[in-house]
Amino acid sequence: MHAADGAARHGVEHVIEGEAEQRSGDDLTLIPTPGHTRGHMVLLYRDKFLFTGDHLAWSPSKQKLIAFRDVNWYSWPEQTRSMIKLLRHRFEWVLPGHGRIHSDSAEAMHAHLARCVESMKKTP
Repeated sequence: MHAADGAARHGVEHVIEGEAEQRSGDDLTLIPTPGHTRGHMVLLYRDKFLFTGDHLAWSPSKQKLIAFRDVNWYSWPEQTRSMIKLLRHRFEWVLPGHGRIHSDSAEAMHAHLARCVESMKKTP
């Protein structure tokens, strides 16, 4: 858990601070992505599975990746910046805490994420 989301008061053993990515073992990358909350993080497993929490999900009706503006508890500009940071990663699956999962090729998922970022930039 990230320190900015109160890890210390919850007795969490592995506390993340700052915005630097961290590795946990050989297979897991912890990526701080402030926005939804101040200390939001996503987890990238084996450069294939992106566990996004409440940060990003698939919309079956829109057939695209979406961010949830109406449940952004910290900062939409920060969440947009965090999404831009995710563009340097490749993954094939989005596994959200809320919303639908989705899988596609790494190239297609990158294109979906890029379109999501552009949409976020247009939303105040």
